[in-house]
Amino acid sequence: MRTTGSKAGLLAVMLAAFGAPAAAQTAPQACLADERDFDVLLASLEAEGWMPLEPGAPVPADAAERIALARTIFYASTDRGGSTLPEIMDLQRRTVPGLARRVDTDLAKQRVLTRGDAAMTFNWGLPQQGRLGIVEVICRIATPEGETTTGTDEGFGPSTFEVLAEEPLRRLMAIALEPALLSDLTTDTATVSIVETVSVLNPEEDQ
Repeated sequence: MRTTGSKAGLLAVMLAAFGAPAAAQTAPQACLADERDFDVLLASLEAEGWMPLEPGAPVPADAAERIALARTIFYASTDRGGSTLPEIMDLQRRTVPGLARRVDTDLAKQRVLTRGDAAMTFNWGLPQQGRLGIVEVICRIATPEGETTTGTDEGFGPSTFEVLAEEPLRRLMAIALEPALLSDLTTDTATVSIVETVSVLNPEEDQ
């Protein structure tokens, strides 16, 4: 088992040196780390100040609203299936309480975490029933850090997509918000951007 150490630190140094996207600088390093173990990654998030909710515990109202907003904006920016933004937000508000109640399995684990006015969902999984030996880590973050946008139709700008590394694969998507236009949709006044990171870690080589 590798620990979140040298490669994660090297990635952080490279991003700082060569001009990382602003969104990458707001993403937890643990979300982009070269680490396959769920417990190690969760401990690394805690070391960065993120507090995980106990599995099954109710999601605090402010965090639930931020997570619902993050999910709404991501779905609305891709394929909303003909639904309006308020309809998607209503559905996500009803979905969020169940996120913290999901039961861990050997193939998938999820946590809801908070840090100050930020909230995130952390998903760890083994795609294809674990047959490929690949680990996928997805962090979706509603953060008060980053830049807002203006001149939008619905309160959020276009998504920006960055491949931060190809081996192992690490990619990032970010969407800046225009909070003034979202005041009728959400009570969340802190979030200014939504960030999603995806890391796909290849099978460990035999030592």
